[in-house]
Order: sequence, then structure tokens, then C-alpha cells
Amino acid sequence: MNQYKMAIIGPRETILGFKALGLEPVYATDPKEAVERLYSLKRERTEVDGESINKYAIVFIMEDLARGVTPDDYKKLSAEPLPAIIPLPSHLGTTGYGLQKLKTIVEKAVGMDILS
Repeated sequence: MNQYKMAIIGPRETILGFKALGLEPVYATDPKEAVERLYSLKRERTEVDGESINKYAIVFIMEDLARGVTPDDYKKLSAEPLPAIIPLPSHLGTTGYGLQKLKTIVEKAVGMDILS
């Protein structure tokens, strides 16, 4: 059985509590650092039954950091199905960025905006 891991990227004081939920905290304080961490997590692999697979299935990232990911970087990071990159509101509240990304993904998948 495959056991993928989940990670969360953000400032230490914001994401440390997620460790209790089984997520691996990955600290970043600015968008540039967050992008570096995303690429690093995407490259991490593990062996399962002699096959190399992504170590992480889901990577959550605080919205304020995710907004700094360039469209080019986002395209490269989401070229493969795993890990899924999911923006979450930070302690500062939501910016609407995560919902907009989700709407874009759903619209691509089903051909129309069903979340409005």
C-alpha cells in the first residue's frame, strides 16, 4: 500500500500546529523561499515495490506565499498530478487567491465554472 505524505509551507508560527495533524511543516517566510521549497518537495521521491514515486501527494501553501509563485513556476510545478498544490488562507485571513485557483482547476476539469 502506498503511503504518500502531506506537507505545508509557511511561516513557522503559522504552520507548526499542523504537525500534530500529520503534515510535515516546511518553513518559508517569503514567496521566493516558498517556490524553492515547492520545487524541493516536488523532487522528493520514495521507493514502493521497486518503483520510484512522489513522496508527497499534497502540499499546502499559505495564500500570501502562493500569490508570489509566478505563472511560469506554477505551470512547471503543476505539470504532473502529484503533488497537488493547495493554497490555504493564512493567519492574516483569505485573499481569495485559493478559491480562484480552485475555480480555475475545476473549470479545466469539467469545462465550466460550477463553484460560482
